[in-house]
Amino acid sequence: MVGKRKRSKKLKKHANFMPVKFISSKFNSLKEKIISIFSIHKHIPLRTKKVHFAYGKKEILRNLNLSVRTSQIIAVVGKSGSGKSTFLNLISGVLTSNFDGSISILGHDRLLSKKDIGFVPQEIALIPDLSILENIIFFGSLNGLSKTVALTAGKNLLSILKLNISLTRLPSELSGGQKVRLNILVSLLHNPKMLILDEPFVGLDYYNRKMLWHFLAYQKNRRRTVIITTHLLVEAEHHSDRLVLLNDGKIFAKGKLKDIRNKLKIKYVVEVKLDYINKSQFKSLEKYCKDRNIALMDRFNSYVMFAVHSEGQRNYLFKFIEKLGVGFEELSFREPNLDEVFLKVGNDEIK
Repeated sequence: MVGKRKRSKKLKKHANFMPVKFISSKFNSLKEKIISIFSIHKHIPLRTKKVHFAYGKKEILRNLNLSVRTSQIIAVVGKSGSGKSTFLNLISGVLTSNFDGSISILGHDRLLSKKDIGFVPQEIALIPDLSILENIIFFGSLNGLSKTVALTAGKNLLSILKLNISLTRLPSELSGGQKVRLNILVSLLHNPKMLILDEPFVGLDYYNRKMLWHFLAYQKNRRRTVIITTHLLVEAEHHSDRLVLLNDGKIFAKGKLKDIRNKLKIKYVVEVKLDYINKSQFKSLEKYCKDRNIALMDRFNSYVMFAVHSEGQRNYLFKFIEKLGVGFEELSFREPNLDEVFLKVGNDEIK
């Protein structure tokens, strides 16, 4: 009996002390990891994971994975029909159709995060029959703002956007650039943490584009995240922190321009003006380029653009053209800009 009692006490000690301490330690460790992960996700403005979207049987977006940090301007670029506007409509919650994958805004589902998003559509969303003042009050109310709060925010944004106009005027009385800026203003009255703009530069002259880029930089410096789509590739390259290149509904490449160049394996472009070249000679030139992984990117009459990996490859190319008996003049040898990167993507897709 005594032996059984001793053994019973040992078992009780094991049951009540060692496993509980072990489980408690594991639980606390797991809890800390979950809190840490949630805290990290909470500070990530946008995270998409394996996003897939289709209209019926037509695939529009395929396997989109993207994380965006605070205080960045992200330019989503790509040819028409690549899925840019659909992507923005989806992450902003404007497009409510079912999709596969996940989209989170500051750690929350996109539909629960509308207060954190300011979405500016490509089309002017202003109510034409309402004055500017009435538009400000109306759009403020859509985001739960009182008349006083909306007008205070509106007047502040009017100053920042350099809109020195009477609030009694109708939108139809404004210039194109003023309408675009007012369209942005009414979308930002609720002071969102993320600005999403679909083709905001369409139809704007250089002065208005420059003013808008300065405004976006101002928002970025106030710890806002800005996501735009645009076809102005050179300006996007210059003003954005990261580029996201969509092609055929997929993220083809992302990062700085140099990252996209590296993925495409395009280091330099060479532009030449050829003297007369017959079909047979040009076919030989095409074969030479194909065999040596030189991209023949563009041709217009006697002007031809090549993508090469090195200065040495350029020199061998020139020797071959001379061997063909074709005279030429080199116009430029330099790193490609974003427009020329697009040419390479388009040519690869056609092939």
